[in-house]
Amino acid sequence: MLYEFKVEILQNDIDMAIELLNMNEIYQHFYEPKIKVVRVKNGYDYKEVETDTLDLKIFAEDTLVDDLPQSYLQLIAEALKIKKEEITIRKVEDSNWEPDFQDLDLGNGWIICYSEKNRNNYSNKNVLNFEPQAAFGTGLHETTQNCLRVILSKNLEGQSVLDLGTGSGLLTVAAALKKAKLVTAIDYQPVRREVMHNIKLNSIVSKIDVIQADLLHSDNFITEKYDFVIINIGADETIQILNRHNSLLEKSSNFLISGIVEWNKEEVIKKFESNGFEVVTEIQTNEWVTFQFQKL
Repeated sequence: MLYEFKVEILQNDIDMAIELLNMNEIYQHFYEPKIKVVRVKNGYDYKEVETDTLDLKIFAEDTLVDDLPQSYLQLIAEALKIKKEEITIRKVEDSNWEPDFQDLDLGNGWIICYSEKNRNNYSNKNVLNFEPQAAFGTGLHETTQNCLRVILSKNLEGQSVLDLGTGSGLLTVAAALKKAKLVTAIDYQPVRREVMHNIKLNSIVSKIDVIQADLLHSDNFITEKYDFVIINIGADETIQILNRHNSLLEKSSNFLISGIVEWNKEEVIKKFESNGFEVVTEIQTNEWVTFQFQKL
């Protein structure tokens, strides 16, 4: 059984409290700064908020410590020089907790199925099996869902697709399910395991190349031409990639661009239109906009 011990600490004293815990060989602890979401040019960011106190959380398992929780409660109190009554205790029922995603109906005949037990429950739907893991991307964000609606509406049979910033590979999987002959997935993180796991879940036979590369700082290494290019990472990042890899706009006549907030879309539109593209699809959900650009 895992136990959580929580102590309210003055913000100015948090570093000293952590040092005291470490001196007493209490290492499993963390605190979360209080933050607020702020609107910025490229979307949203987080700003730390000044506050009087922070919640310091300490964890311990009964397999490692005798007589939990009372013995550990006493140990923490002595280390921090506080009363035991100032510490709250909570059992963490499942230390192997995993997110429970509800299957998602995209409203176009396709279901994102997150649960293995539900994979045979959609006889009248097309199913994209998906298990979010460590890499970025769950399918819950508006931009990802709108990209999926565009990709899954297409016939990509025999085509080549480039997915830049693939993350967990959800859009790569979708392109492969639409029978793309080759999907090249690039991300700055080592995501091959996650991408190929989800490829196998869908019994995909398309050729999938997963490449680790930092597109914002690497040289112009994209040399092949593609029938369809996907970039779902944000307006500023998209412009940076296109500027750094200056021949990328010559590598395809079709681009799906997303992760863009409505107040930062004009620069993206201008970039593509100045290179001979036009908007053929525009989808907006809340403040998030997805574009498909096609060369004239």
